[in-house]
Amino acid sequence: MTVRTIMIVDDDRGFAQSLARLLGAAGYRTCVSHDPAGALLMSRRQQVDCALIDFNLGASLGTALISKLGEEGHCFPKIMITAYGDVRTATQVMKLGAADFVEKPYDPDELLAAIEASLERARESATTSEALREARRLLRQLTEREREIVDAIVAGQSSRQIAEALSVSQRTVEAHRANILQKLEIANTASLVRLAVLAGIGPPQ
Repeated sequence: MTVRTIMIVDDDRGFAQSLARLLGAAGYRTCVSHDPAGALLMSRRQQVDCALIDFNLGASLGTALISKLGEEGHCFPKIMITAYGDVRTATQVMKLGAADFVEKPYDPDELLAAIEASLERARESATTSEALREARRLLRQLTEREREIVDAIVAGQSSRQIAEALSVSQRTVEAHRANILQKLEIANTASLVRLAVLAGIGPPQ
């Protein structure tokens, strides 16, 4: 099983060490930074799977670090830890792209649950993104006419309706359909619809 690395960013060294011990006991690898500049450098130099960022980092705020990490393209989930557990702060943090919001003093079980949930969402997002890229790559193999037929199939049209709309014979539509399935290496129309919808060709409203 892959060991996940959690980056802890907190200017309170004692608090950061306490967090590192908790996460280490839970099976995570940790790396610690006490300021935004160090956290950014750490993110560029090594694999980070999730970050725990304190809201108040001395001369700056953790929200600024979250924004900067996003600007640099670091997609790992970022969990904000703060003693200011008000709705306004939570809303601000989530709008900036934080995966979750944990109040101090934190409950160890709740914190670990928040980390695991954030990692799971990140894994699901990565899987979905890869599936989306693959679906679009496959559909790019199709000719313009084949894409027209796929659009019509996803819209729920029968071969006869497609033939009438395109002014071709039903046999021609069936031939195109068979060629599309062969080209995309899928077995049936249901699989074709799933692939097309995944790629962004939606069903009729």
